[in-house]
Amino acid sequence: MSVTTEAPAPANAEPTGPRRGRRAAAVFVLTSPIVLGYCVFVMFSGATPLNIAGSALVALLWLMFLRVPVGIALAAVGLVGLWAFTGTTAGAMNSLRETAWSSTSSWTLSVIPMFVLMGILLERSGLGADIYLAVRAMVGRTPAGLAVSTNFAGAAMGAASGSTTGIVYSLGRTGIPEMVKAGYDRRFAAGSVLMAGSGGQLIPPSILLVVYAGIAQVPVGQQLMAGMLPGVLLHVAYAIAMVALVLTLPGLAPRRGGSRQAFGERARESAGIWPVLVLIAVVLGGLYLGIFTPTEAGAFGALSAAVMVALTKGLGTLLETLPGAIRSTVIASGSIFLIIIGGHIFGRFMAVSGIPRIFTEFLQDANTGPIGFMLLVLVLYLALGTFMDPVPMMLITVPILLPIAITLSVDPIVFGVFVVLMGELAVLTPPVGILIYIVHRIAWDADVKMSLGEVIQGIAWFYPIAIAFALSLVFFPEYVVWLPGLMQ
Repeated sequence: MSVTTEAPAPANAEPTGPRRGRRAAAVFVLTSPIVLGYCVFVMFSGATPLNIAGSALVALLWLMFLRVPVGIALAAVGLVGLWAFTGTTAGAMNSLRETAWSSTSSWTLSVIPMFVLMGILLERSGLGADIYLAVRAMVGRTPAGLAVSTNFAGAAMGAASGSTTGIVYSLGRTGIPEMVKAGYDRRFAAGSVLMAGSGGQLIPPSILLVVYAGIAQVPVGQQLMAGMLPGVLLHVAYAIAMVALVLTLPGLAPRRGGSRQAFGERARESAGIWPVLVLIAVVLGGLYLGIFTPTEAGAFGALSAAVMVALTKGLGTLLETLPGAIRSTVIASGSIFLIIIGGHIFGRFMAVSGIPRIFTEFLQDANTGPIGFMLLVLVLYLALGTFMDPVPMMLITVPILLPIAITLSVDPIVFGVFVVLMGELAVLTPPVGILIYIVHRIAWDADVKMSLGEVIQGIAWFYPIAIAFALSLVFFPEYVVWLPGLMQ
């Protein structure tokens, strides 16, 4: 998710060739005016629509490498492209005025700040840590117990948070040192934390699914329900793989994790999972029973989170946490809406350029069929994840890919679950997935000295399972729409 809180770099981080990195960055910055200037020249030189769109994509990617905020980069390139096509600034400015309002004034998108507030309240009040302890109390004594606990805690926290990076950071700071201290292989510990954050965004309430629903103009309630079963099954598959790995390769982790607890103590710690269960019950139960609309579900979810903080941590904690949570919600929501505005402007430019039509005709001529198309999307997202977060990936690609998917009879609800999952997997794909580096830095910050290669080896045990699961959405999409079908 693009609402990220990047982990701070540890003071004792491994040396990574700072001189070489500074030299490469300097060359990159110095050549940027030449590259961007050439892209603008091509766009205004009367080139073909395909060349104009290609130059715009190069400029967009270059701006992202320069760390220009994604929303600003999308809007700037889109406006320049519209100017190049129309020949006047009036068309571009009219597009900016119209899109800034129309793309964010949707009643559907008002659920985003509510879900963000809900997640921030749970995180800052300490309920997120309680969730981890509760899951560990329930399954911590199984083979690979701490890893399985981290996995299911990621699922539970993902259901209440809009930030995969935040989930991984929180679990990593707690889970990696605990697992290493208990005798777990460092690679296995890192891989467990990384995969724990990869499926939670499928479990409602999910901001990524809401953003997709807003882009694709599909019912938010059905889209949220569609992610529930795949999200749960993915984490179950990870847990089974963790247990099987430890039973097969005993050196990875102790067969029994954690110390034996009295029943009463375990029951008290297990009770910490109830806030997440209540949130899921409120959001999904209200939607399924028709008590409130998807947008109202966000408000009820945020209210429920506030009530749970007051009940479990005290009213004083809620009053202390709420002002900062509201400020953070405004900032995070503002960044999301800025990306949405930029994405819609860029999408309008791409529509004017005719690229979606050209791409559609190419795929129709190639006769790939729906399965071949979905496999191409899988490869595309894994490539884009090397330098982009899931939200900008969706905003750039969904307006182009969704019409093709519908033409090929791919259910847009299924396509939404697929692209959200692929967006989550893309940001941890070796060798350049951003979450790999974040976990590496978290480990060093926690005084667990592991190399980047060890982190990547940790992913290698679980990554084939994630890809196989993504392929199951391609070949067996029926189970994705089963739960939404009950709402109709």
